[in-house]
Amino acid sequence: MKINIHNLRETETEFKFKVSRDDVNTDILRFISDIKVNARVIKTGGQVDVRVNISGDYEYECDRCLDSRKGELDKNFEIVFKYGLRNAESGYDTDDDIKFIAPNTQVVNIDQDVRDFIFLSMPMKNAPEEIDGICTGCHKSVEEIIQIKKENEINPVWEKLIKNK
Repeated sequence: MKINIHNLRETETEFKFKVSRDDVNTDILRFISDIKVNARVIKTGGQVDVRVNISGDYEYECDRCLDSRKGELDKNFEIVFKYGLRNAESGYDTDDDIKFIAPNTQVVNIDQDVRDFIFLSMPMKNAPEEIDGICTGCHKSVEEIIQIKKENEINPVWEKLIKNK
């Protein structure tokens, strides 16, 4: 996803891209549709502001019941490209949201930024919400799904230590 910033006027410009689901699918993450990337680029005198919206449908395995579920990704992020070779305050560029580019840069590539954001925005816990102990995905009791034992079982390793109290 390359954006030619050299020929842009100092106004807002929209770009639309599609990322193939095969480019981002992994063993854990499976998109069922291509990912739509809408980028609004705002060019001003000393910088280029890229506001990105990513949307697509994905499939995941529920961490509770192991059933296949569908989820929707619809997230926004922003990257600012500033003209200049380095940041005057802190030395070289270290911020992920602000990238310094040479004044004669003609094209910026946001492929890796989009890919990174997709992976970072996916939830760590792949389970539907639970309300009053009931899973909103399968409508079963969470205790029933994960079979929580309410008995006070003591691990045999700890029995001797407890007796020595």
